[in-house]
Amino acid sequence: MSLWQGKNRKFLFYSLGALVFFCSLFFYQAGGNGLEFWPDIKPGKEENYSQAEALPVSPARSPLVLLFGGDVMLSRTVNAKMVAYNDYAWPFVRIAELSSGADVTVFNLESPFLKDADYHVPSGSFMFKADPRALAGLQAAGADVLSLANNHMMNMGAKGLNDTLSILQAAGIGSVGAGRNEEEAHRGYLWAGKGWKVAFLSYAYPEDNSVAKKERPGIANMDEDNLREDIARWRSQADLVIVLMHAGIEYVSSPDKQQSAFARAAIDAGADAVIGHHPHWPQSWEMYRGKPIFYSLGNLVFDQMWSKETSRGLLARLTFNDNLSGQAQLLPIIISDYGQAQLWPETEDESSFWSGYNLAPPADLSWPVPGGN
Repeated sequence: MSLWQGKNRKFLFYSLGALVFFCSLFFYQAGGNGLEFWPDIKPGKEENYSQAEALPVSPARSPLVLLFGGDVMLSRTVNAKMVAYNDYAWPFVRIAELSSGADVTVFNLESPFLKDADYHVPSGSFMFKADPRALAGLQAAGADVLSLANNHMMNMGAKGLNDTLSILQAAGIGSVGAGRNEEEAHRGYLWAGKGWKVAFLSYAYPEDNSVAKKERPGIANMDEDNLREDIARWRSQADLVIVLMHAGIEYVSSPDKQQSAFARAAIDAGADAVIGHHPHWPQSWEMYRGKPIFYSLGNLVFDQMWSKETSRGLLARLTFNDNLSGQAQLLPIIISDYGQAQLWPETEDESSFWSGYNLAPPADLSWPVPGGN
């Protein structure tokens, strides 16, 4: 064999080997382990290229914390104390850090604001009127929503309600449960933030003189047909629907039939929680169809210092997770000096708080992912 033939054989051998190598590498990478080759997907072409069309997963919303307090009355001796101390935030200063730390803070405003008035109300009077300067306390407490459906909101008539609505609106605080007519009283209030939408509705036991009518200002009364209509209107627009209820027998720790029936009807209609007040005492609670009902939180800011039961109350802190499961915590408070709220002292045994109302200390206050709504 000539030298020229030997060199050509080697050259042909190495050339074939290189060709095989590069062909193998090409098919290996094209198979998905290196370079990716996708067909030209044209608009309107109905082909399923799942990897090319994969969408990013939306992150879960962070939990939403709602804090509820009971009756807030800023008139009578509470007002006298604020004047004496020259401090209109005084009723809330000892709970403000806690209450303002919630995402949404909700109280029952038991006294209408009144502009340009004499704010002296004698002890024993039940005709409340609050100085607009007392708004400073609600703002310090981080109040986001105030329930106005109660038996004192019309104490100063249409002017008191109108002044209250305008003062709260100017301050950026939502109000619910009262209005210049029936439609407005039942309208509800929508809070939005952190990716959540929460609708609030509020009702009080019926009093003919204070219930809103078609052309008369007043409060939303506890009518179950209206309740179902109101919840249905909000159910498709909000992630959560919260019902506030002002009802019950005063100075007892158990709900009556009207409270129980109305609260359960709210849950049946699609509400996610029911929070009650009015009895001036804390009352029992229940999980109904996997939803929390707190029948009364008692007083929060009030001058009823004539008994231990009326000078104590509860804050309810509800936390909702992205999937609407959640848990609640009940925080006992003490009212001192005729109107200043503070948390239960850490140095005192909390069991005495619960035994004072013949209530068992709260155990599991959690609820699962809803199966309906």
